[in-house]
Amino acid sequence: MKKATFKIRRKIILAFLFCFLSVVLFAAFSFQIQRDIGRRLRLVEVADDIMNNILEIRRFEKNFFLYKQPGSVTEALSYVDRVAGLYARNEGAIARLTKESEKEAFTAILARYKDTVSKIQASLGNQGAGGQSTTDPASEDLLRTTGQELLDRAESWAKEERKRIDRLFRQTQYLFVLSMVCFCILGVLVALYIARLVTRPLIHMQLAMEKIAEGDFTPIREEECESEEFVPLFRAFNRMSGELEERQEQLVQARKISAIGTFTSGIAHELNNPVNNIVLSAEALKEGYDELSREEALDTVQDILVQSERASDIIKNLLDFSRSERPEMVSVSIPSVIDNTLKLVRNQMLLSGVEAESEISRDLPEVWGDYKSLQQVFLNLFLNAIQAMNGGGTLRITAKESNDRDRVRVEVADTGHGIPPEDLPHIFDPFFTTKEVGKGTGLGLSVTYGIVQKHGGVIDVRSAKGTGTTFVISLPAEKEE
Repeated sequence: MKKATFKIRRKIILAFLFCFLSVVLFAAFSFQIQRDIGRRLRLVEVADDIMNNILEIRRFEKNFFLYKQPGSVTEALSYVDRVAGLYARNEGAIARLTKESEKEAFTAILARYKDTVSKIQASLGNQGAGGQSTTDPASEDLLRTTGQELLDRAESWAKEERKRIDRLFRQTQYLFVLSMVCFCILGVLVALYIARLVTRPLIHMQLAMEKIAEGDFTPIREEECESEEFVPLFRAFNRMSGELEERQEQLVQARKISAIGTFTSGIAHELNNPVNNIVLSAEALKEGYDELSREEALDTVQDILVQSERASDIIKNLLDFSRSERPEMVSVSIPSVIDNTLKLVRNQMLLSGVEAESEISRDLPEVWGDYKSLQQVFLNLFLNAIQAMNGGGTLRITAKESNDRDRVRVEVADTGHGIPPEDLPHIFDPFFTTKEVGKGTGLGLSVTYGIVQKHGGVIDVRSAKGTGTTFVISLPAEKEE
């Protein structure tokens, strides 16, 4: 099932929409708290107004008790009416300050205080202008007690409301800190998410490019792309990768043809021997047909068949090597590849006066690879070595396991003229050659490098001018299940 893809711009819009909604949510909480603080401040003002008027009542109450002035009682009574008026005008706000039972209790206390003040005022009026101002001690005690209760309740309202305002301010501070932390975390997450949307497909392409550089043309799976914008890019990249792989195969085939041209004379000389033997045997059979016995004739025919089979093997090896086929990864025996490749260049070595020395372990583990491609690798190395030893020399081939027994290590060494140090870093570059103009294409070692990399191996070279060259190939051994 194909993985659903979404456009990057849609994801970015959703991410910023989420950030915007988060900001709106925190702003709504902050606005609600600020509005609640404003309402509480207005309630505190109402409570302060009531408490200040009660304080005025208590002040005139104390003046009356100290100086027994009837006017103080009248003033106190007027402030009682003022408190009652404030209470009546702000009854709805006061309802939010306190419970219903406390509100009714305050109303009852205020009425009792007013009734007590009225009684004291009436008793003072009955005494007349010339009499001494005296009041009932019980009424005075009740007035003091009731006045204190009024003051205590008003103070408790103001204190409680200030506590609530203080809590709201603390909540505002906590909300501010929390919002800053959340916005920082959210900003980092959104930035990482957007970066991931853009960089992850690019990382896939970077890894694919690195694989192409190593000779692996495996296409990128479109299922790995999570954004619609990168799907056409992935498809174009896969088309490019497929075309590069096709060009690589054409390059390998071209190198094969070039190699065939290089050792054509050797092949012709090798074919000449069995063909001459066939001709001589056939002429001998023709001339002595009547004189030869049946057994002698059969021996001659058998010689013709053996030489024909020898020529057929030579042609078959040449055709097998030159045939263009798609790489087929199978278990490959490195000693077998080396032996068959040496057969292809045997006459070339004879013509050039080169002798082959081999030290090949026959119990080497097999490697997972394409037989023809690996044969191409060793053929290129052998031909380069033969050409480097134009006046004769020794081609030394060593194949053994690595110390950790998980790789097969092959060394191809010659006793030729060597490679100058300044040319060593460039010998695997395409079209780079140290040979004379017209004697080298500069593709052999480049193709060799690509094939070795494609097989997960490593190729290295050691050389010094005048002392010969050694190529070292390390291929991963096939794992046993």
